[in-house]
Amino acid sequence: MKFKDLYEKGLDRKVNPAVSASDLTDETVLTEIVEYVFTEEIVINLYNILTNIKVNQGSHIGIWINGYYGSGKSHFLKYASYCLSQNKERCEMAFIRLIEATEDIMRHTSGISKLEQEGVSVSELKSLQKWYVSQADVEMVMFNIGDVHDVNADQTTAFTTIFWNQFNAQRGYNSFNLALAQFLEKALDDNGKFQEFKEYVKSKGYDWERNISRFAAGRLDLALQMAKEVDPTLSTDVIRTRILNNEVNVSVEAFAAEMKEFIENKQNRNFRILFFVDEVSQFIGEHRDLLLQLQSLVKRLDEVCESHCWIACTAQQTLEDVVTNVGGNVSNPEDEVGKILGRFEVRASLQGTSPEYITQKRILEKKGDVEIMLGNMFDKDKAKLDAQFILPSQYKAYTSKDDFVACYPFVPYQFQLIMKVLDSFVNMNYVDKQVKGNERSLINITFSIAKETADMEVGEFISFDRFFGAMFQGSMQHLGQRAIANARQALEHIADPEKQEFYRRVVYVLFMICNLSDVDKPSFLATIDNIVTLLMTKVDASKSAIKHEVSTVLAFLIDKAVIRKTKTETGSEIYEFYTEEESKVAQLIKNQQVDSNTYSDELKSIFFSHFGNPSNKKTYATRSFNVGINIDGRNYLSNNADICVDFVTTAGTDSVEQFAFSVNNTSQGTHLIYFLYPQLKDNAELRANFLYYCRVQRFAQEPAISDERQRTKEIFRQRAKELYDKEIKPQFQHILDTCPVISCGAVLSASQIGTAKKAERYEALLNCHMETLYSFAMLVSNGETPKNGADLSAKILRPVDPALLNMPLSTPEKKIKDWLDRSPHDVTVADVVRQFSKVPYGWSDYATIYFLNELVRRHLYAFNYNNNPNVSREETARNIVRDASKFTVEKAKAISQEVLNDFIDAWKHIFNVMSVKGSNDSTELFRNCKETDDSQLNTLLKNYRSLSRKLNECPFVHTIDEAVTLMESWLTERDHLKFFQTIIDARDEACRLFDRCKNINSFCNDQFANYENVRKFIDDERDNFAFLADEQQPAVVAIRAILTDEEPWNKMPSYMKMKRTLKGQLDECKTHLIEKIKAGYNKAFDELEQYANEVNVSRDKFARRDITISLKTSTSNFYALQANADTRDFMEEEMKKINDTIPAPQPSTPRGNGGSTPNPTDPQPKPRMRKIVYLNTHTTKPMRSEADVDLYLAGLKAELMRYINDDNDIIIG
Repeated sequence: MKFKDLYEKGLDRKVNPAVSASDLTDETVLTEIVEYVFTEEIVINLYNILTNIKVNQGSHIGIWINGYYGSGKSHFLKYASYCLSQNKERCEMAFIRLIEATEDIMRHTSGISKLEQEGVSVSELKSLQKWYVSQADVEMVMFNIGDVHDVNADQTTAFTTIFWNQFNAQRGYNSFNLALAQFLEKALDDNGKFQEFKEYVKSKGYDWERNISRFAAGRLDLALQMAKEVDPTLSTDVIRTRILNNEVNVSVEAFAAEMKEFIENKQNRNFRILFFVDEVSQFIGEHRDLLLQLQSLVKRLDEVCESHCWIACTAQQTLEDVVTNVGGNVSNPEDEVGKILGRFEVRASLQGTSPEYITQKRILEKKGDVEIMLGNMFDKDKAKLDAQFILPSQYKAYTSKDDFVACYPFVPYQFQLIMKVLDSFVNMNYVDKQVKGNERSLINITFSIAKETADMEVGEFISFDRFFGAMFQGSMQHLGQRAIANARQALEHIADPEKQEFYRRVVYVLFMICNLSDVDKPSFLATIDNIVTLLMTKVDASKSAIKHEVSTVLAFLIDKAVIRKTKTETGSEIYEFYTEEESKVAQLIKNQQVDSNTYSDELKSIFFSHFGNPSNKKTYATRSFNVGINIDGRNYLSNNADICVDFVTTAGTDSVEQFAFSVNNTSQGTHLIYFLYPQLKDNAELRANFLYYCRVQRFAQEPAISDERQRTKEIFRQRAKELYDKEIKPQFQHILDTCPVISCGAVLSASQIGTAKKAERYEALLNCHMETLYSFAMLVSNGETPKNGADLSAKILRPVDPALLNMPLSTPEKKIKDWLDRSPHDVTVADVVRQFSKVPYGWSDYATIYFLNELVRRHLYAFNYNNNPNVSREETARNIVRDASKFTVEKAKAISQEVLNDFIDAWKHIFNVMSVKGSNDSTELFRNCKETDDSQLNTLLKNYRSLSRKLNECPFVHTIDEAVTLMESWLTERDHLKFFQTIIDARDEACRLFDRCKNINSFCNDQFANYENVRKFIDDERDNFAFLADEQQPAVVAIRAILTDEEPWNKMPSYMKMKRTLKGQLDECKTHLIEKIKAGYNKAFDELEQYANEVNVSRDKFARRDITISLKTSTSNFYALQANADTRDFMEEEMKKINDTIPAPQPSTPRGNGGSTPNPTDPQPKPRMRKIVYLNTHTTKPMRSEADVDLYLAGLKAELMRYINDDNDIIIG
């Protein structure tokens, strides 16, 4: 048997999921009445409406019918219109079908049915049938308010205008020009001439109904003329004026009066007129004023028309929702807007009508014998059906035999799921808006699939991929086509047609469930098990085989960047479709090359995070070690690590024992190794996910070519981060907490590893590893070992206890001594430190230096610092850590006690001390006497160096310099024995030299100031001594002897006496010279002042007397004073200053009353200037006679006359 033989109603008939109000052909009417599916809800709603229209059960005439888009509101209204129809045959047929459906519902309901609870009975329905068929006269005005609304009209009367126009259309008038309808068409109709008028217009070659808009716009006069010809009683001039001025009173009151007049003219108490208004809620929206208009209209029509006029509104929302949307209060009966709730007392809701039930009844109704056959099939295969159709909890397969019979060959979940798919696709703009998850769409798509599968054999099932058939795909918008385009392109790579078909089925199923809304998606996840169930077509098919095939398809689609795999919070693996842009990005990510460094860096982030960001330092015993981490050959934390921790993710073997054996003789033999490879090898998904994550990270670094690409890149980055946080990181962390571990080439046992996790495991394993690696580290971990530089310095500076020399060596000392004894070359402290920081010691620098210094203190070894074997304890303490490479470790040399005794004796005599520090230890003695800053040697040397600088150029300074040179020579000796012997040999000579130095030192302390004073006096007066008398010159020679006297300390009183005598004599000479200067300059100034007065030159034009004399007498040099007594140059210079400032002569003026007027151009007498001249009195020939004298005098006269002829008064200088 084929599927097409199952159905009661043939598949070749026409099924209209959406009814058309205008399609009233007999065939359509019959089909819509016969195939209409009744539910209890529909029957109750029809009963309430029909009953109230007959006899109003309430106080108002409003009917509100609500239901979501596609819920069958239009079909319900049309069926109600058949029950109200003036076509009594259709009316009776609709009632008969209604009564039969009611009886059938009651028959199949156990107990009291919902119909009976709501007062519905067959007898009441028959009574209604009788009244509507035999007595009632019902007219209906049906319209979609959004379609007939004129947006350019006055919005304050929108509802009234629309109702009036549609009422006019019902009467045969025009529905757009109210004035034309009221003043012309109604006037003709009232006179019984309207039909005759339309026929007359037609006879004139016009069609009134088709051409009325042209008549209203530009041919009104022609229309009025033809109307006048039909009805001569018309006042066409008045009508024209009223039409042109639009004098219609558009108000609720006027319309109500119009309706009352219309109803009264019927003269039938059983007459009813119904306004069926579709999609009112969408029209009102949030406009409060529109809802108030509707309220006023319903209220007034009820008041005027007394239940003969009804308004039935259909909406997608309840009336309460509409009121709330406009800001009304549904709970307050006094609310202005809320009052409309009372105007619509008759309510019909289609929200609860099941689209699945309607679909089953209209499409899948079975024949009687088929129902029995399917029932038997269910009984036989129930267990198989339950196993094959395992679904999420919110979706059901076959819950009962009746369910199976009603739905087969479909599965019940399919209707619920496809409606959610359609709703989601509409919201995503993947399909037309009309294709919504409702009754209309479900009927349409179910009927389409039923026809496509008509020839399939009974026993098979319709799989969910069928729903993505021709009808569904035909409604796809551009956006939806693009969304699946990449998948279709991928399918083109499948050459085998049969295989391609299966791949296509998987793609269709995935595309639908992957694009469910965010609300619906969690209830039907795109898991592989759900996909298998959706593809099920046979009750005995192998689910495991199908699952294997599906997994192959999924892997193919992932590889082609069509879908991606992810996990939910509960761990379920699900698949998601890429968008077009995502698919491009996914392909780019797939092509990213991930190098080993990137791979290791990402692993490092996981490992370090898990272990609490391990430090690059690890303290064990006495030392802080550098820790380095190596991940697949890439180093982290430290490039010069003491401890290496390796994380191995790839290896040549997955046996930890074999791997441990292979690294024994390599550098890894001393490493701590986390052997991750076996677990990672077995987890292909983790490896693939991690590689994908690395590729995304690489791709994220590339610049985006557009804003859309940047957004998509961010989406992939967030997804990769989610994958990282939920899958990659936890799995790697589990491996890190459970993988085998190798320490120094040995696999650690479970007891050694312990049960710690995360950072605790890392620390525990590191400690275990260090105990093995540095087995001697704890030898130096005790209270004696210094912890820092200060501790070490304190240990070094301790005095040597003689008992130490006889104590046995400690274990650390033995190990250092053994190594030093074996060393074939010179060893520095740095070498020792380096050696004992290595495996297996791991000692700190402080610990190694401490135990090395203990060997030095035992006189087994000695330090040499910068080639100085005599390094002091203080210098050692200060520098040995910093300059370890400059400290050489040498075998200590022994010095006899006899030599030490002789040295101590010589030292005491030379430096005049009672004792010497460190007498029992040659090294200590050497350091205390030579190396310490406060030793007698260094102290005396410092003092004598200072004294030498003080006595610079003194004739006895050479004695101090000799002592300084001697002590400096001692300090240059680095060898202990040679130093001691040098001091011994220099004992007597040094004592004598130092005695002389003591005398000099005493002289400097007591008399040096007087000595310096005498030397300064000699230096200051060295030129002036020449002015003393000859008898005073021997005293000068005597005092100058102090400058070369090597032992002046006994002669200082004599020197001081000679100084006082000579100073008095010099002072007398100086006084005589000064008096001579004062006399000469006073005379010169007297002459200058007299001359200046004579030539009218002010006193301030030449030098001042007091200042000049003070300057000339201020020097202490007698030669200068002698030169300053000559005033000639001064006189000439000052005379010139006076001459330069003599005022020019002024013209003379007449005296008294008489005399002539002088001529201003007459020359004035020039003043004579005084000039000092120096005559050349020198002769080259000797004068022998009076004639020679006369000749000489004549020459002088001629020279003098030259000056006088120049109008100068001369003074011979």
